[in-house]
Amino acid sequence: MNQKQRLEAVLENRVPDKVPHFELLFQIPEATFGRSWPTPEQVAKASARERDDLKEEYLDICERIVDRYGWSAVHMPNDLHGFYRDDFLREGRRRFGDRALLFDFNGMGTFWMPTGDEIMDFVVKLYEDPKGLHEEAKAKMMASIELARVQVDRGYDFLVINSDYGYNEGPFISPAMFAEFVTPYLTEIVGKMHDFGIKAILHSDGDLRLILDQLCGTGIDGYQSIDPQGHMDIAEVKRIYGDRLILMGNVRTSLLQDVEEEGIRESVRYCMVHGKPDGGFVFSTSNCLFQGMPIESYHIMLDEYEKWAYY
Repeated sequence: MNQKQRLEAVLENRVPDKVPHFELLFQIPEATFGRSWPTPEQVAKASARERDDLKEEYLDICERIVDRYGWSAVHMPNDLHGFYRDDFLREGRRRFGDRALLFDFNGMGTFWMPTGDEIMDFVVKLYEDPKGLHEEAKAKMMASIELARVQVDRGYDFLVINSDYGYNEGPFISPAMFAEFVTPYLTEIVGKMHDFGIKAILHSDGDLRLILDQLCGTGIDGYQSIDPQGHMDIAEVKRIYGDRLILMGNVRTSLLQDVEEEGIRESVRYCMVHGKPDGGFVFSTSNCLFQGMPIESYHIMLDEYEKWAYY
């Protein structure tokens, strides 16, 4: 099996010969390859010829990641100022479609942690205008479903619902409120994604212990992060939900920041020992390869992973 085939096996509820690996984001291309992802500002100002060059830059970085680190999937953005068109996705498929699956994000379909300047208005609406909040939730849901329809038509292999529902000490709203204002809408979104013939993996940081039953009940196919900094223990999550959810994670990102070699290796071993049995597991950090993270930490993480990866 190659890495793409291993991830396909996991998505199809089969046990591969080796645990597949990829990350949701790779934010350190400068430190790793001396290259930079194109920015929205660059794309907005670029001529048609310059946009072609930027597209090649994006694809070149993706190819280097797949070649060097054996990722089983890479992110192909759906749209960015008209830059990422259908031909962009087709070129990604041509370059490494036999080695990696292609995914996109669809995470704005439900309410999730408000930003600092929005949180007060959101809390007030919870108590003073629940009807209006449901109307907003429905509009967000419909936009997400329409985006999913476009994404499926363009040929993505799976989608990531990137919605952070938890702080380090609990969900962003009470479980009862989550059941009213989030769960029904997420259930509808996931159901439509399945109707379109595509699987959905939820990414959420934080402590989801009080709402993970609800999230599993929405029909999501997988759960990425399993955030140890948010008290999420992959051993416990695997024990309770391992027969219903593909699990992805959960090397502690705080250890990666400071190149804590033994801590990183211990975290990798814990992930593999508890996530790997009976399949249904994709190895990754508990978030992503974030900007400022020393590449040495990632290399240590992968070195330990290789010792445990085969079934």
